[in-house]
Amino acid sequence: MTITGQPPTSLLDSTLNADTTRVNIGVEVLKKAQDLMKQQGAAEMKMLEEAAPQTGGRLLDAYA
Repeated sequence: MTITGQPPTSLLDSTLNADTTRVNIGVEVLKKAQDLMKQQGAAEMKMLEEAAPQTGGRLLDAYA
């Protein structure tokens, strides 16, 4: 048996810490995915702008 100066961690504290860690990891994964999507979108826009015919100052026209 080990005796320490700190009170033992309760089951509730352990569960809350594990849940917090799981949520934090999920948030970081979503941020990375969002950053990747932004980079891909920027690369696609650059490709479209480079492929478009050069007509003065207007590079890309889109109509709904």
